[in-house]
Amino acid sequence: MNDNVFKDIGLNIVFHRKLRGINQAECARRANIGVAKLSRIERGLSVEDIPLKIYLQIAEALQVELCHLLKSTAVDVKMVRVKKAE
Repeated sequence: MNDNVFKDIGLNIVFHRKLRGINQAECARRANIGVAKLSRIERGLSVEDIPLKIYLQIAEALQVELCHLLKSTAVDVKMVRVKKAE
């Protein structure tokens, strides 16, 4: 499988996470996974063995449909302005 697919998925996760102003630690907590695992997923590293259930948990934590995370064309994360918590 093309490694770029996993990198695109990771970028989509980062995009939706930043769009909602959620940091990695909070997203991982909401998805009930470790921060290190979320970080690897976001970078597209060592993700071939990640079960679909984990991606479903991340989608639920970000309140998006799973299909938005699994798009093979990544969004431009740099275009997202991070909202500061007040």
